[in-house]
Amino acid sequence: MDDASFLALAYRGRPATITELAALAQLPIDDVHAAVTRLRARGRVGGVDGQGEDIRYPNPADWAAESVAAHAAELRTTARDLLGEIERVVTELPGMIGHWSIGQTSAEPMPVVTRHGPRASEDVWFEFGRRDTGTLDAVLPDIQRFLTSPDERVVRFSEAFRSKDAVRVILPTAVADDPAMAELLGAFTAAGMDYRFLDDPPSWFWVDGDQIAIPYEWGEHRPTSVVSVRSGALAGLLSAYFASLWRIATPMTTPAEPWTGLLLLMRRGLTLDAASRRIGVHPRTGRRRIAAAMSHYGVSTLFALGAAWAADAAPPR
Repeated sequence: MDDASFLALAYRGRPATITELAALAQLPIDDVHAAVTRLRARGRVGGVDGQGEDIRYPNPADWAAESVAAHAAELRTTARDLLGEIERVVTELPGMIGHWSIGQTSAEPMPVVTRHGPRASEDVWFEFGRRDTGTLDAVLPDIQRFLTSPDERVVRFSEAFRSKDAVRVILPTAVADDPAMAELLGAFTAAGMDYRFLDDPPSWFWVDGDQIAIPYEWGEHRPTSVVSVRSGALAGLLSAYFASLWRIATPMTTPAEPWTGLLLLMRRGLTLDAASRRIGVHPRTGRRRIAAAMSHYGVSTLFALGAAWAADAAPPR
């Protein structure tokens, strides 16, 4: 049995001593002593003064954060070294949080919820994401599903995101060159998102205040099983990881014009006033933006503006 499987078993059963753990694992006592010694050295389990027969179980949130902090102090080399160490720790988290929650008692709370289904990644934010101010950081390696999201969900996302101080999203680089995604990226911009691109985002996840969400299997791009935890320590860990990714991601090279969000919504059938309210501006501001767009394209009617804007946005043949 490797150390990861051994730790998972210990988390679920919570044996109080090495002898009890050996009985639970059905392994020779010497092998269990050796495994516990290795896990204690990594901070995964504890004991009296770091040794002895008794076993203590630190919260995964605590040992994950402490591990990264220790390596951040030791490495002092490159950001990529730290990024690799953070990712190594984060990769272990989904499974360990799941095992921890099975053996969790009221004396050691760490609220853990799981959601399953084709839209689990959206559902968990609707349930547990913050609706007030603050920063939402997210990595979305697959955004195709948003093209088929019901309008009601799009409206709820937009309204929630506009109340945030900042929404930062990392997307796959291929999205920037996909004409089918142009409208979706415009909607992101209209909702106040700031986004950058990575060639190969490592996994889907988000951090919103002290609430995090990660896939049940780290590395999934479109998870159908999602774990969400409220933990300041884990949120700090994932925020540091996101910040490292954000620094190496490529910013959008062509910022959207101020009328883009309005025209995207109007193309879906909303009036100018309704589109203005949807993106959070006064209708007078919306009308000024459309007037500026007409001047920019040299047209005098909304119909002509729509045609000129669509032609300008169309990819070259």
